Amino acid sequence: MAILSPKFGLRAGRLVLLIACVVAGPLAAASDDRLALRNHNPFLQIFGLPTFQSATLAGKGELEYDFSAELTNHADSGENASETLMLDGETYSFTMSLRRRMAARLELGIDLPIISHQDGFLDNVIKEWHSFLGVSNFNRRGPSNELEFMYAGPGDNRYELTSSSTGIGDIQLTAAIPLKEASDTDGRALTVRSSIKLPTGDETKLHGSGALDFSVGLYASDTRTFLERDLDLSAFLGGLVLGDGDVLPGLQRSTVPFGGFAAKWQATERLGILTQIYAQGEYFDSDLEEIGDGTFQLGVGIDYHLPRQGISLAIAIAEDPLSDTTPDFAIQFSIRSARSSSRPTLLE
Repeated sequence: MAILSPKFGLRAGRLVLLIACVVAGPLAAASDDRLALRNHNPFLQIFGLPTFQSATLAGKGELEYDFSAELTNHADSGENASETLMLDGETYSFTMSLRRRMAARLELGIDLPIISHQDGFLDNVIKEWHSFLGVSNFNRRGPSNELEFMYAGPGDNRYELTSSSTGIGDIQLTAAIPLKEASDTDGRALTVRSSIKLPTGDETKLHGSGALDFSVGLYASDTRTFLERDLDLSAFLGGLVLGDGDVLPGLQRSTVPFGGFAAKWQATERLGILTQIYAQGEYFDSDLEEIGDGTFQLGVGIDYHLPRQGISLAIAIAEDPLSDTTPDFAIQFSIRSARSSSRPTLLE
């Protein structure tokens, strides 16, 4: 396994400090028409997939911020003639995301994550909920509230984590260039976004992959009306280039496509209802669906705007309607800067 040298850690720390200082400034408009969800499958969240983003950039000279806490419960297993996988436990993710418009056609940002893998406490609650709904608890038939992330495959492709761990994850630096921005009369926007993921997390504890990753994507958005209320639509398509990581390196692929769609309906002046879909291609060459298939994540949530405080509070739930590669259950809470009153709207 590759181990980061002290010099690299020092350089990375200085770079992070520099980016944080650059983006620091007045807090204002945010792109609050999406939920900043990611797939926290422990073997996949180590890579540089960007969080769900939109084509809307931070306002000129303003800072967009998003502080999120996400709880993910894992209960999956798989086995074939040559591979065995066990995912049991919970992952807690705490992320500070900052975005700032540095020039008319450039936005820079940084995502600072803290990752914690624990035995958890929700297994029995979810079992009872599934029983109430008549949903199968087949994957939850083992001991409750234990931590075991394990894969055993051909050759040296083996990994096991059974001890709780908490630490910094892989930091992402982001950049965005608008190709077309929304106006008072036209709600459509088109943006190119890219990111570089630094290997700052400990790959031995599934806090990172141990390698640099790069992503680029094309993001589009539009504002329509539904029942005389704003309906914000976002869609994107991109690709993720993976560096040579240290977690199951013999199985890791080199590129992963990704894409998604989101809709936010402003039900009242302060309350928005959001739904979104985030899909990605395969990360590993494995016959086990739990780590070898593409992923599909459905997220639904609400966003409540506190106008005097200039912030929005959001709560969201993520599910895996089609693929076992996505965790069974995840919930996210976030506090983020609310869009300013100058936000383009087709109702004005």
